Amino acid sequence: MSWEFLSYELSENLSGYGNGDRIKISKVRQMCCGDTSNNTEFSMPTHFGTHLDFPFHFDKEGATASEYKSEDFIFKSVLFYDYPLLARENKLFEPSDFDLEENFEIEAIIIKSHYCEYRETEKYWKNGPGFNKGVATHLKKIFPNLRLIGFDSISLTNFQNRELGRVVHKEFLKDHKILILEDLDLTGLNEKSKISEMIVSPIRLKDGDGAPATVFAKVDHD
Repeated sequence: MSWEFLSYELSENLSGYGNGDRIKISKVRQMCCGDTSNNTEFSMPTHFGTHLDFPFHFDKEGATASEYKSEDFIFKSVLFYDYPLLARENKLFEPSDFDLEENFEIEAIIIKSHYCEYRETEKYWKNGPGFNKGVATHLKKIFPNLRLIGFDSISLTNFQNRELGRVVHKEFLKDHKILILEDLDLTGLNEKSKISEMIVSPIRLKDGDGAPATVFAKVDHD
């Protein structure tokens, strides 16, 4: 087993949801130009790149980032679920797509749709998969201790089904207290991969509704 990143490096090459605002990076001091040090500034949306959605994102009374403890971002039992969708534009995951056995140990499920292979194309943000109503309820039934869902598409909301996506976000975040980890880089994982442990490290933004995150996982590819 080896520890591997499952998150993207922040870069101006990454698109945002709906092809919206991206990260802006400025080299404010450069030693090559005579400055005494190299210094960089950046500004970005909180829901950009690999990031977490907190309940406050879609619930004015929901928990913010500040209400989570450090141990809430450590996952000791993770299910990696390979579900290829390369030929399925605008696919909505349905409860029936998760024909899985009940497991009281699972704390997080990571889903590879293989859309990460389209990360730098228009198709990624415009036609990537989303989730339908009922998925959160179904997953919580078979995984009662589920605390997080993560996947390799830009959002839980398919861009062509935005109104539905708002409802489904609330189902995960508010109704079932399942954090949402969007825009994972799962290119290094295959159908045989297993994740034994995962750490999600969000930027600590006071009272945040979301936060960019670095994700580490211990992965076995055999």
